[in-house]
Amino acid sequence: MKNLKASSIKSKAGLTNILEYEGQQLSYSIITNKRLKNFYIKIDPIQGVIVKTPSSNTAYIHTLVMQKALWIFAKMKAAKERTTLASLFENEGKVLYLGEPILLHVNQTPESFYREKSIPLVTRLVEEWSFLMGVKPTHIRFRKAKRRWGSCSHTNELSFNLSLAQLPLECITYIVIHELSHIEHKHHQKAFWNCVGEFMPEYKSCEKILKNYSPSLS
Repeated sequence: MKNLKASSIKSKAGLTNILEYEGQQLSYSIITNKRLKNFYIKIDPIQGVIVKTPSSNTAYIHTLVMQKALWIFAKMKAAKERTTLASLFENEGKVLYLGEPILLHVNQTPESFYREKSIPLVTRLVEEWSFLMGVKPTHIRFRKAKRRWGSCSHTNELSFNLSLAQLPLECITYIVIHELSHIEHKHHQKAFWNCVGEFMPEYKSCEKILKNYSPSLS
């Protein structure tokens, strides 16, 4: 690939790996674990780009990273463009509610706002859709999470992100249907997606929309 190179720079802190592409520089760290079978790239909003590999051959790792360079830069660009609640609140004093930015009351914090909005809204949707789908969760809880919108445990307890009310209503509904579908299907195989699609045929468009949002309050 033209104008693309990877290198390592020694410093007091250790070895810094640099990927350069069309004037852009991107540092990445390498974690070597010989028990791994494959090469993995993780893009973390805090830790940056992390390469996990069974190989300790730096030149070989650089080659693999260069092969994935365009994908890495695309993912990093998408992450920067994603709407984050923290930046919106800090820069404009606003929060997102059902997909739209609104001014936060002077005495409210983002967390108190979302506790007030997310819990009753999502609880009502769970009640409505669990009846329509013929399933029943054992418990519903809400918590702050950096990466997940929701989950379903092996005991059918549903957990939802406290920041869900930031999303458009159709996306919140999709997440509720998604987690309720896990009560019958503890996997992401065809039967699960058939169940989701039965109750929300347009779920794929919701998945695309969700890429523009961050679950984290911070």
